[in-house]
Amino acid sequence: MLNRTLPLLVSTLLVLVTGAAFAQEAESPPADVDALVRDGAFYLNRGDCALAQYFYEEALAVAPAEVDALVGRGRALRCQGDLPGAVEALRAATDAAPNDATPWVQLALTYREQYLEDSAGYASRLGDALDAVARAEAVAPDDARVYNTKGIVLYESGALEEARTAFETAADVAAGDEALSNREVSTIRVNQGRVYRDLGDLELAAATFRRGVVDDPTNVAARNLLGNVLYRIGDCPGARYELSQAVTLAPTSLSAVSQLGIALFECGDPAASVPVLERALELEGAVFTPPLYTYLARAYLEQGRADDAVRRAQQGALLPPERAEAHVVLGDAYLARGGDGDTAAAREAYQRALEIDPDDAAAREALAALD
Repeated sequence: MLNRTLPLLVSTLLVLVTGAAFAQEAESPPADVDALVRDGAFYLNRGDCALAQYFYEEALAVAPAEVDALVGRGRALRCQGDLPGAVEALRAATDAAPNDATPWVQLALTYREQYLEDSAGYASRLGDALDAVARAEAVAPDDARVYNTKGIVLYESGALEEARTAFETAADVAAGDEALSNREVSTIRVNQGRVYRDLGDLELAAATFRRGVVDDPTNVAARNLLGNVLYRIGDCPGARYELSQAVTLAPTSLSAVSQLGIALFECGDPAASVPVLERALELEGAVFTPPLYTYLARAYLEQGRADDAVRRAQQGALLPPERAEAHVVLGDAYLARGGDGDTAAAREAYQRALEIDPDDAAAREALAALD
């Protein structure tokens, strides 16, 4: 009797346990799509694009047509360099919400990235980007982000006057849009200032970049660009201050550090420029900026450090693209050192400078002085 009852009890227990498991599974709360999208946005803003993509993918597994998740996935893929995947996700977002400007704006920016990455293979992408912006503008005619994106694409295409109009419209709209963050408003000012700078209106560019700094004092691009323009119009104290602020905010920014070093040198303080230029050469990408080596060599020459000047000038002259100025400075460094064979080496450097640029007056005068 006991033996016949035991299988029945075991079977009953299995049914009860399995049923409880099914009941627990059924009672589990559904995934919170909004929370997943928020998590994705959090990590995307932090620059952790792979983790952001994970959360967006989780959201899309529950709600495949969730527009914010599709847009977020597209942005995360773009951030990781997967531009075709980003385009696919953003096109899906525009299909799901054709009257939402955000997917069109992000699609336009992604088309622009494809053009920048391979202008020959994606020659038509700027046109595609403008088409996407036009769709965004049609559904959101009072959106500063739309006009800012329009300006970015027009700027890239070389239509500076049209870009100027777009950025000015974006700035006007942004001034009355309390939904925009200070950072977003500052970014629009930076883009607007770039156009003024490239059109040759440096005073207006400086005023616009300054407004960008006021909007967001932590905007490195605004301070860096303001410092550069101030240097170009001869305001050395202002340039030094703004570029120093940019370096403080972004100590690993090659652009900020190198511009500060160059401004210090050109504004008559080579001693202060030396540690800054040395620091710039330690940063990633410095080898793609040969003038930095030449500037540091010139600064060393001002300090009487001829050996160091020769070493850095040699590097500046060897790095592509070859520049006449680099060889002139190399010749000057050889002459300053004055060792065995240095005069002959200086002559070769000046001759090479004239081969690169037959009109280089400094090289020609230096050669004449050696004869």
